[in-house]
Amino acid sequence: MGFRRFLTASTATVLVLAGTAGPARAATTYDTPPGGVLYNCTFPGVGPQPVTAVAEFTGPDGVAAGSTFPITGISGTIYLGTTTRNLMRALGYDGVRGTGMVPVTASNATLDSSTGGTIPEQYWPPLTGTIGFAAGSESFVAGGPGVIVFGTGTPFSLTLQFHRAPNNTWTTAWVSSCTLKVTSPAQNTLFSPDLLVT
Repeated sequence: MGFRRFLTASTATVLVLAGTAGPARAATTYDTPPGGVLYNCTFPGVGPQPVTAVAEFTGPDGVAAGSTFPITGISGTIYLGTTTRNLMRALGYDGVRGTGMVPVTASNATLDSSTGGTIPEQYWPPLTGTIGFAAGSESFVAGGPGVIVFGTGTPFSLTLQFHRAPNNTWTTAWVSSCTLKVTSPAQNTLFSPDLLVT
């Protein structure tokens, strides 16, 4: 077989194989509802306090039934209310760091693995207080054909250290426990969009 004929045959083989490959899956950003999701979280020296969580992650725009797929970049912000922020400042706290994230749940899918997020060192301006988290990931096994609907999990916990402004020190680790706030009507805790399963 000549070299030219070999190239022609090889090219045809590549084209046939390319034609039988499955469709590429595009990355999609999934977001919590506008306005976030309300939780009650515990903090040192005060009772459970209301917070608002906003989160997002990246995942595929479609998966095959029974396949394992990852979601990555689980990140977001937990906003402390004004009353909570004033209470924390009265106790001398003006910053936070630690580990944890708002976990993601899924209908029509089974959780396979989870890697918690990080809470980088962050200091609070006088009138606001936030807990930013990033770099979390999870993987799921898809169920049957249809859709997968993602939601924010409850309960969950964050392992936090708080910065004390009076002596410029960090506290020992505090486990902040968070539960979904009960509202009437029930609040929307679902990410959008849904994930197609074929």
